[in-house]
Amino acid sequence: RARRLDFELPDVVVEQVPTRRYPETIGAHLFGYVGEVNDAQVAGGEGGLKSGDIVGQSGIEKVYNAMLMGQDGAKRVVVNSVGREIRTLEEEQPTEGKRLQLTVDIDVQKAIEDGFDSLGFNGAAVVLDPNNGDVLGFTSRPAYDPNAFAAGIDRVTWASLTSDEDRPLNDRAIQGRYSPGSTFKMAVATAALQEGVITPDFKVHCVGSATFYGRPFKCWKKGGHGTMDLRHAIEQSCNVYFYTIGNMTGIDKIHKWATLLGLGEKSGIDLPNEVQGLVPSPEWKLQYRKEKWYAGETVSVSIGQGSVSVTPVSMAVYAATLANGGTRVTPHLLKAVDDGSGWKPVPPPAPRSREPIDPVKLQAIRDGLWMVVNQAGTGHNALIKGPDGKPIHDVSGKTGTAQVISNQGKERAGKTDKDLRDNGWFVFFAPRDNPQIAGVVFLEHGVHGSNAALVAHHVLDTFFAKKDGRPLPPRPELKANLVP
Repeated sequence: RARRLDFELPDVVVEQVPTRRYPETIGAHLFGYVGEVNDAQVAGGEGGLKSGDIVGQSGIEKVYNAMLMGQDGAKRVVVNSVGREIRTLEEEQPTEGKRLQLTVDIDVQKAIEDGFDSLGFNGAAVVLDPNNGDVLGFTSRPAYDPNAFAAGIDRVTWASLTSDEDRPLNDRAIQGRYSPGSTFKMAVATAALQEGVITPDFKVHCVGSATFYGRPFKCWKKGGHGTMDLRHAIEQSCNVYFYTIGNMTGIDKIHKWATLLGLGEKSGIDLPNEVQGLVPSPEWKLQYRKEKWYAGETVSVSIGQGSVSVTPVSMAVYAATLANGGTRVTPHLLKAVDDGSGWKPVPPPAPRSREPIDPVKLQAIRDGLWMVVNQAGTGHNALIKGPDGKPIHDVSGKTGTAQVISNQGKERAGKTDKDLRDNGWFVFFAPRDNPQIAGVVFLEHGVHGSNAALVAHHVLDTFFAKKDGRPLPPRPELKANLVP
């Protein structure tokens, strides 16, 4: 049909133009999308772009556009009086863009997507190799279909995406800032241990609340946990224990170690528009709020409340740093490049920092995280079992539940509104003593961290099934606990 049109209308030139095809919503924020170059990009002189060029506008497509795009060819020709080409004077052949291989494990990626599809929550998940920072899986929900952009998005679809209250174009994994809740407790534990404030056997007696600076601070367990050491305090997520050691350690040391573990700074992932969270300090408060730091604020920060905010990708780095013993890996997606002469591996980027954690002290934290999943903690939903029904691969992790509104505010607004439900976190790594995988699942208004652990379970089961040579688990049918 195109050839006939060319013949019947000699002034019309028909060209074949390649277009992208994406796997619908799978990894939408990771892959990004292409679109026609805009005026600002042309005016900015980005790589010699010209009007009409199709370029990466988000995600991997944008970061590695120069590699993927290739270069246009050029031809100088002589034409006749009606514009028909009669002779070529000079010709430069176009060059294809390079092919990229990503670090993403397609089965891990699908497991993440299936887990979110089954539960139906918005949120994000990032899964890493804790030894080098390879991104094994990455998602942000809700997602969108990048195919809508590939051939030029229409106004109706664009208006629908930009007006959606759930903000599907927002990459929650690298752009969402959230309170970490109890998942922050390992940063406090690391600071207290590494600075010599406590030993792993240090004990605190919890009666359900404790008073600091004339104000009562409550534990989540009204009757109290009794006497606890560090391992059991992590397992039971005892607030009073962490109020106590956080107050003893001080905000400056907490800030130092939380940062070394990967929080409060950008991760450096090779995706555009990453934001950083916040680990507060007296200097920060004085600079931005023009106020002094009060000791009582340290108590709140010690359980991940107050001004602390994190991004899901930084939490994945946090889990990986605890898993590998103190190396803050840089998460990255590019594994190899083929420029036409064969695949060449791309070395992983250098770690952001290295601050080894004392092995004995680290083991105490790892033990507590193992107990969260394998004993009486709230992470039992992440436990994976072998064919004989016994636990395998020593999954370790920590749940976190973070309020988006106070209990009094919920009562005033009505508890049935899903937008008032708590957020749920689960950070994890496995196996405990030789970790091969680490990451985070974050459920926006997910009520409990134990619900996030359901998704992590499917991801971990899939990952280790491949390693063990077992059949991959089927798509899960997950049921969330929505009781506050």
